Amino acid sequence: MTLFYRIITLFIAFFTTISVYAQNVKLSEATWHGAGCYKIEMTMGTVYFEKDSGVSGFKSFIDSEGNDWIASYMEPGPNGDFRGFPNSIDNFGHAGRNSGSTTKIVNGITEGDVVILESSNDKFTFQYWFFADRVAIKVLKSEGEYCFLLECVAGGTADAEDYFVTADGKKHIPTEDGEFDDFTPEWFYLGDPKSDYVLFLAKSPEDDAPNENHRQIRPNGQHNMDLYSFGRTGKEHKYQVYGMSGNEHICVIGFAPKSRTHNEMIAHMEAYLAQPFTSGVRMVKKWGSHVLDHDGAWYASDDARTIADNVIQYQSKQGGWPKSTDLSRPPLTPGDIPKEGGRRANSLDNDATTVPMEFLARVIEATGEEKYIKSFNKGVDYLIAAQYPNGGWPQFWPLRGDKYYSRITFNDEAMIRVMNLLSGVAKGNKPFSFIDKKRQKLATEAVELGLECILNCQVKQNGKLAAWCAQHDEHTLEPAWARAYEPPSLSGSESVGVLRYLMSIQNPSPEVVEAVEAGVSWLKSVAIKSVRLDKVRNPDGRNERILTPDENAPLLWARFYELETNRPLYLDRDSKFRYNYSEVGYERRSGYDYHGFWASSLLKKDYPIWKAKYGTTADQIPASTLILEAEEGKFSGSIDRHSCWHNVMLSDASHSTHSGRGAVDTRNEKGSYVEVTYKATNTGMHRVSVRYTHIKIDPRPGELLVNGKKVAKLKLKQSEALPAWKTESVEVELQKGMNTIRLAAINDGGLPNTDYIKVTDLHKIPEGRIPRVKVLEAEDGKYTGKEDHHSCWEYIAQNQAAHSGFTGEGYVDTENKVGSYIQVEFNAPEAGQYNLGIRYVHGKPDIRPAELRVNGKVVNPSVSFMPTSAWTDWTTVIVPVELNAGSNIVRLTALGKQGLVNTDHFSLSQKR
Repeated sequence: MTLFYRIITLFIAFFTTISVYAQNVKLSEATWHGAGCYKIEMTMGTVYFEKDSGVSGFKSFIDSEGNDWIASYMEPGPNGDFRGFPNSIDNFGHAGRNSGSTTKIVNGITEGDVVILESSNDKFTFQYWFFADRVAIKVLKSEGEYCFLLECVAGGTADAEDYFVTADGKKHIPTEDGEFDDFTPEWFYLGDPKSDYVLFLAKSPEDDAPNENHRQIRPNGQHNMDLYSFGRTGKEHKYQVYGMSGNEHICVIGFAPKSRTHNEMIAHMEAYLAQPFTSGVRMVKKWGSHVLDHDGAWYASDDARTIADNVIQYQSKQGGWPKSTDLSRPPLTPGDIPKEGGRRANSLDNDATTVPMEFLARVIEATGEEKYIKSFNKGVDYLIAAQYPNGGWPQFWPLRGDKYYSRITFNDEAMIRVMNLLSGVAKGNKPFSFIDKKRQKLATEAVELGLECILNCQVKQNGKLAAWCAQHDEHTLEPAWARAYEPPSLSGSESVGVLRYLMSIQNPSPEVVEAVEAGVSWLKSVAIKSVRLDKVRNPDGRNERILTPDENAPLLWARFYELETNRPLYLDRDSKFRYNYSEVGYERRSGYDYHGFWASSLLKKDYPIWKAKYGTTADQIPASTLILEAEEGKFSGSIDRHSCWHNVMLSDASHSTHSGRGAVDTRNEKGSYVEVTYKATNTGMHRVSVRYTHIKIDPRPGELLVNGKKVAKLKLKQSEALPAWKTESVEVELQKGMNTIRLAAINDGGLPNTDYIKVTDLHKIPEGRIPRVKVLEAEDGKYTGKEDHHSCWEYIAQNQAAHSGFTGEGYVDTENKVGSYIQVEFNAPEAGQYNLGIRYVHGKPDIRPAELRVNGKVVNPSVSFMPTSAWTDWTTVIVPVELNAGSNIVRLTALGKQGLVNTDHFSLSQKR
């Protein structure tokens, strides 16, 4: 084999390990070694299926390197030694042997995702489904019992080193007498040390039918072939066929790259056997960030403990975990644990190290088992050791000498995931309450240093803070190259993750606030408008992305923006800058995300919530109000991360409307509590507000205690829907210095689900400045139509549940006709100019214009309400209005027959 050919085949093998095969199969007719055959070309290999003279079955099965693993035409022969597959009884399916069978092409389809052949004789009918990555046999008819038998030469020649591996990970060399007679699960793969491929063979359902294998040695001592069967006995029982009948049995066969680990083979076999006749099947993934989405009780289960036992086996001696590895399955072979210093070991990329640690923390919280604590602590020590003196983290540690892997890595949120995890460790909150004081202190210092690094990495343009690169030089902190197509640039993707972390910081410093405001401003300025990102599937099965003009398209962001100009950048593997997406090569355009909607949710949901707490505005009064997230304090119960708990199975669902990391669901018992601490700068009156939701009919009142003294009772009335948060406030006196504020349940039901406790120092806000913004809920006014408050209509268990994210108790859905209206009344403290904000959502493609009147006078004859990208993407239109002192009537009237958009609320703020 030439060096060039070897490189090409290794290149193909690498890419088939990280993605599904391109979905393309082609059938043609051919004469192959003197026999009429169908030639079926698949991505993973080629089959010559013999079809003339009453013969049916595989005559050859050739891998991508050109090696024939059946080779029925090869010497020695023909004395009954023809190789083939599936070689059932009475020569049915056996190459070179007449069984009176005929073969046809089902539906005449010779090219596509799947091509199907059907072979029949008077006793049997088998269908052969040829996919890009496998062949599956379906039995349509059988009279009596049958088997699936493979007679082959692994790698193209019969060698003593040819082997097979069973599902338990054990490697075997076939013997003349055979080695097994039945096994579970019923699949294995075989290989040749000289080949870059293995051939897998699988059967379902599991049964008691015999299975056998043996090596055929000719009388002259020549190794002729190896045989593997489902449904046939070994030599001691004279190769009797029994145990398989009817049409429930299926068989799957195909090639796979030898570079796959055994656990990856397990995952693929499980996927193929679960959906044998479906194209594009992906391997079964039991490991990933979704292991963090279970409820708390599951982490004490046997399933969780089993996975945890497997996870700790993959931890390196340094304390890290490998990337791109299924940690939920036990390592069965040495190759299942990536070697230290290799491509995958000791990584922070692709959820490595951080997700295993978060998972172990949840198991520790549920079980308290010491072996898991020991493993987690070793992981903390690893993260501390891996941090650069300037606060950044590389992709891999210990360092591997490659510049790309040594960069400070924001790419795929590698460093941000570390910061989030260590922030939890530093605070010692659940599920990290088991952390010892020493590691808690080290984590606190690491987070502080990491934050300093993040702020120092923020790129300036003309002296103004902008955003971050996906990776920064570990010495200079300047934007740096990664791979050949990932240049020093500003990132429209990774910058979003950095900003989300900065916005999660409680009581942020002025430097953090400035960084967030600057980053958000940059994201707004570089958004790509009026262009739609389409995905087109091409004949070779790959998905190509194209940009299409569309005035109504949602905002897009580029992955790379040029440092000086903010122009979107597109690079091929040649590292040349391009400014037109269509100039990027097909391979990159079909397989790399140059565009995304990354900042959409941050700008529409996360930033407005953060802005209300900490953002800088013209009339901001520093430190006058502090929101204390319930989950950051002490509590009896658990943290919940989504607003439709019983219907939505994903944590951090995008339609969640809580602030911070979640809401606190206390235990259902009297005395359950949520407790926070607040540092008052003076003694005096403060307003304490509790944000909560509660849809059950039982009352959930609570006592408010300040420094152990009962000061008030809150009614905490029922809310209309889970996302329809309510707020109840009371004014109390706090002492200068630290104050402990506790809300305790009065009844056995516990407290309602609590989002936060907000404290406002009334001394620090000048008279007339509370509230700065007045919100008028649409449902509290007059309207034509109906009030709606269902965020999970029909119990939709998706992360985009319809119409969620409103404020108050609901929103108004007006009648679909001209003249439909919503009217609210506002008592202005003084006459003057105000900004009127109208918050709405509109998931349909049409534009809904409306007339705006104030006190009967038209102030805007046609306000255009454009479509939003989804029914959960609420947005606000701002209209300047002139108000009188005292009562003002604001009325919005539909100009079109479709009525108004779904309207959440009106907000009014005085211009100053």
